[in-house]
Amino acid sequence: MVHSENKSILLISMPFAGVNIPSIQLQLLETYLKERNINIKTRHLYLKAADFFNLNIYNSLIYPPNDSYTAQIIFSKYVFPDNWNQKKVDFIKYFNEKISNSTNERCEFDFEKYEKITDDFYNWFFENVDWQNYDIIGFTLNYGQFLPSLAIAKKIKELDPNKIIVLGGSRTVGDLGIRTMESFEYIDFIVSGDGEEALYLLASDFENYRSISSLIYREKDNIIFNETEKIIDLNILPIINYDQFFIELASSSDEVRQYFYYYGRLPIEISRGCWWNKCSFCNMNIQHKKYREKNVDKIVDEIQFLSDKYKMLNFQIISNTLLLNNYSELLKKIRSLDKDFNFVAEARAGRLTSDDYTLMKNAGFRIIQTGIESLSSNYLNKMNKGVKIIDNIAALKFCMENSIKNFYNLIINYPNEEPIDFQQTCQTIESIKQYIDPPNICRLRVVYNSPIFSNYEKFNIKNLSSTEIDKIMFPKEILEKQFNFVYEYETIETPTKSKWEELIDNWRNERKRFLDTSIKTQMDTDRFVFYFVDGGQFIKIYDKRALTSLNVYVLDKLEREIFLYCINVRSFADLKSNFSDASEEEIQNILDSFEQSRLIFREEDYYLSLPLNYRKLIGKNEEKIQANKKESMIVK
Repeated sequence: MVHSENKSILLISMPFAGVNIPSIQLQLLETYLKERNINIKTRHLYLKAADFFNLNIYNSLIYPPNDSYTAQIIFSKYVFPDNWNQKKVDFIKYFNEKISNSTNERCEFDFEKYEKITDDFYNWFFENVDWQNYDIIGFTLNYGQFLPSLAIAKKIKELDPNKIIVLGGSRTVGDLGIRTMESFEYIDFIVSGDGEEALYLLASDFENYRSISSLIYREKDNIIFNETEKIIDLNILPIINYDQFFIELASSSDEVRQYFYYYGRLPIEISRGCWWNKCSFCNMNIQHKKYREKNVDKIVDEIQFLSDKYKMLNFQIISNTLLLNNYSELLKKIRSLDKDFNFVAEARAGRLTSDDYTLMKNAGFRIIQTGIESLSSNYLNKMNKGVKIIDNIAALKFCMENSIKNFYNLIINYPNEEPIDFQQTCQTIESIKQYIDPPNICRLRVVYNSPIFSNYEKFNIKNLSSTEIDKIMFPKEILEKQFNFVYEYETIETPTKSKWEELIDNWRNERKRFLDTSIKTQMDTDRFVFYFVDGGQFIKIYDKRALTSLNVYVLDKLEREIFLYCINVRSFADLKSNFSDASEEEIQNILDSFEQSRLIFREEDYYLSLPLNYRKLIGKNEEKIQANKKESMIVK
């Protein structure tokens, strides 16, 4: 078969992505295709946009209480000019009410300036980016990059109809991609799912694009989707080259450069997809339908290589959660690199033990987001999380005692929310609010292809509709294509409204009172609210949860052993099996006394010790690791 000459590619990541993390999609695709002799260049244009807007304003636009999805509204001007002219008043009103009041330097940043800066950036692109020199112009679409990418793609096609426009990313997967193709005739191809091989074949064997898996394309008046079950083996992917990002960073303002070197992280991909993939609110697996993970040695080699090459110690773990398999081995091997790493990652409750979290801490995991979502068993069942309240408490406790910051959420406003959801949450919080950091509140968003979206009537939803921002950004005829990513809903029956904000505010204020009180002295009894110290044959528990008084509990030998066994979540059957020399009644009496003193949390027949581990609080385990390491070096 005779192949035409390879086509050149320009891949672009538009605003409104954050400037603290390079686009892993761009650099992975560039590295993969360059190894296969494709002429490809990438542009991280969110860096340039941050310079145009001013970094402080740019960050205010994309981070809470705003978000990158709303930040993109200004680009509707170029994508839908008629809609823009008709709804200009609505755009201004939305900006003034929802965006402007929560941006830094808001007195200097009004809608007129918002529009002018966007115009300047838009014009700069066509005067400075060498898109004319490439055959294929590709855009990665995540969060707030949809309209900005369409705006540039549309103009490129007007200037040169021979340019091939390609989209990829979670915003254009499957049916969303098909509907996007139907709505925007200047889009030639969409890659749905893994993009490496599809983009390579599009560049190297363009004439046979109809046979490329994962590709969506137009055939006369029809949209064709070459859907496939094929997935790429992550272990064959090359180590990502981030040179182009750093080249663009070097040409950015001092402000953006300094921000990245202080807050920036390099992304490391360890898996794709979610092995659980059952949460009712989630659509994370629409892009990667099958879970797979990289080999531990490959992950560690990548971390070592990228750290040495770019002199970086801060990394963002790209995955829906930590590895399903061999996560303990991964943590140990990262620790053995003996570097002062700082990792940010997502995790799942119910799997990791207390010692696993200590391994995480020692490996350099400083910030995680655990998918807590709720502290009510009834609510967790609605979410189909596959964990119990006690699992969530354990994860929060393990993070606190290992000084791992856990940015977790409570999801509220389920359409079938009930009074019991709030009541159970209140009861749970009473056990932990004095010494566990509070969550953020996250209101439910019904997202495309989530179980709620696909079965909305089962969740007390009468119908789904476009969000307020989508109704402004998109013309009616486009919205009728039903390619929205987020939906509002109308309920069949009016759900319960509970005082969630007040509950969390009270938790936050109470936690602050304890922290303010704790700094009076340097004594451990003041620094720590609720912890235990192990005396070998006994245990002492120090409890200041009452704030005005200190309770000290002393546990004898059997009590100590049962208490320590319940550092991790244990069932009563586990306890009977492990303490076979003690009677069932004796074990139950000890557990009941612990529960009465709120030293242990019980859910059904599962138990968890609540106080924090003093040794871990003061980092004694880490000291032992370092001492053992020095001793082994001396022996050698």
